[in-house]
Amino acid sequence: MELKAYPRQGTKGLAEGMLPVVAYNKNSNVSLSVDAKLFDRIFRQTSTHGLIELVVEGGETIPALVKAVQMNKRTRKPQHVDFFAVTYGQEIEAPVPIHTTGKAKGVIEGGILDILVHNLHIIAPGPRRIPQEIVVDVTKLEIGGVISAGDITLPEGCKLAADKAVAVITILAPQKMAEAVVEAPIEA
Repeated sequence: MELKAYPRQGTKGLAEGMLPVVAYNKNSNVSLSVDAKLFDRIFRQTSTHGLIELVVEGGETIPALVKAVQMNKRTRKPQHVDFFAVTYGQEIEAPVPIHTTGKAKGVIEGGILDILVHNLHIIAPGPRRIPQEIVVDVTKLEIGGVISAGDITLPEGCKLAADKAVAVITILAPQKMAEAVVEAPIEA
């Protein structure tokens, strides 16, 4: 996704509807501004794991990932965004959302599907190879069963950045309802 960006000097004199942002990595730090509504639309699609190309006025393009979004507590609108500038062809660690597919055997038997880790940290071979999501088939998972990070099949070229033993998805046993004890009224 491309996002047009403009160089800026501080936040004073920022045009209406523009959002101050900074794009940085270990070698550089660039202050920019972007259209707030356009950023919001793109961020809803890419979140923190999707690549955004900041097309800076003047010709430079900065490939980046959203690192942090500072929100206004009252209006819930972004006030400032930090982008992490990446390099094409260089390995990058990124969180990728986990989604499940299928209906687990344990859920059919009355258990509860519990997703313990919603974003799995992976190392992708480059910023364009970061998957949008990781889909995990849970159809064979029984009550008490666990899918750990090491059990998940990652896209080609991607490696796990987290511990392989970390539990990601499990099926919890159903809770038995406590029987209510009803005492007979005492007659005098």
